[in-house]
Amino acid sequence: MMTHDSEGLGWGGGRTMTELEATMWRANRHPENSTQGGVLEILSGMPSWSEVRQWHVYGLSHYPRFKQRVVEPAVPVGPPVWVDDPGFDLDHHLRRVELPAPGTTDQLLEVAQTWALKQLDPERPPWLGVFIEGLEGGRSAYFLVVHHCLMDGHGSVQLLADLHSRSAKDAAAVTDASAAVSTRSVAGDEWKVAAGQATGRVKGLPALITKAASATVGAAKDPGATARFAASVGRVLAPPPASGSPLLSSGSRTDWRYGILSVDLGDLKAAGKAVGGTINDAYVCAVLGGLRRYHDSEGVEVGDVVVNMPVSMRREGDHQGGNKFAAAFISAPSSIVDPAERMQAFRSTVQQVSGEPALDFFSLVLPVLNRAPAAVLTPLFTGMQNRTDVTVSNVPGPTKQTKFLGHPVEGVFYFGPLPGSPVMVVLHSLAGRAHVAVNCDGEVFDHRKLMSFISDGFDEILALAPG
Repeated sequence: MMTHDSEGLGWGGGRTMTELEATMWRANRHPENSTQGGVLEILSGMPSWSEVRQWHVYGLSHYPRFKQRVVEPAVPVGPPVWVDDPGFDLDHHLRRVELPAPGTTDQLLEVAQTWALKQLDPERPPWLGVFIEGLEGGRSAYFLVVHHCLMDGHGSVQLLADLHSRSAKDAAAVTDASAAVSTRSVAGDEWKVAAGQATGRVKGLPALITKAASATVGAAKDPGATARFAASVGRVLAPPPASGSPLLSSGSRTDWRYGILSVDLGDLKAAGKAVGGTINDAYVCAVLGGLRRYHDSEGVEVGDVVVNMPVSMRREGDHQGGNKFAAAFISAPSSIVDPAERMQAFRSTVQQVSGEPALDFFSLVLPVLNRAPAAVLTPLFTGMQNRTDVTVSNVPGPTKQTKFLGHPVEGVFYFGPLPGSPVMVVLHSLAGRAHVAVNCDGEVFDHRKLMSFISDGFDEILALAPG
């Protein structure tokens, strides 16, 4: 079990945040430039409240990161660290809600977006679980609100895949004592962290000098590769041209509105393959088609939009949990009416962007940026995010049916925040279905109308599949 002093790489990595996680923690301004989101699971049945609580006790005994809070160093000499929260109280992090009759999906989404808009307490472990009863058809739902510094989409899939494999009997074998933490004082933690990180910087200076010298020698030996990387940096840093859409450049991003839909994953794959594309190409181009339709209905020209598309940088052997991704900013062909042509154009652009040697360039400069005061870091992070018209993400999930305390999971929907754009869409695949979650700014969009047009966008893409 990871403790305050543990440096072992358990789930989520070591106790020190990565530079990317530190940036997301420090630059978070909820809700308009937020880095907290939610995962909604819809269950075919309804486990008891006692079973749900005991499931969390089990989870905490195996994933102690969720009993830890974030501590910033007193001076910015390094990233924040995770320490045991001596005041940890499971009942603060776990809530129970009952939907009024009839318990529709719209009512469920209203509850979820309301909880997602509540800012997580920065003095406590940054997560909240909400068990929602009374969904029509004798069903229920579980909504996990979590700060992005805890895990990205792929990290959450790893977590939930393990917890879903546990039965109520497995959970019952763990006692509440396993969810407890030490009651030591945390006074002075900020200065202890700063002192430890400053000492580490001094000890690591010789290795840093050696690494810099090696890089210099390497650049001198292969000036061509250095020039190509520098050119790639220029392309990565240069923002794509904005769409010019008055809709996508408006709104405060504080009025979150949720919508969901599901389609057959095999059909989506076949549609992409039919024109030389992928599942992701088909999905993104369906969303682009929906946005174009929405603009047409408003009498507004959309043009080509700037899409922020996270690219997983995970490699085999990386620790589970945590975050490992780079943001790719793409000029996406939403102006192309024909769905096949749109997908082919998007595929060409994605291949070009994903092949950039400097795609993960920001990871090289974050160690410098993160030493700046929040007053400097936050505008830089916000400015980067504000290059975006739409944010899309794709989180592959289990290929087989999963269960939550013995009840089949009908769908899992990942709701991102609105960092820099008035709409974010996430696709999560589960057991042959593609579950699409949309978060949009209610000041900009009629969310029901937007969902109808995005559904139409999927229909036109799926019609490309043979047969």
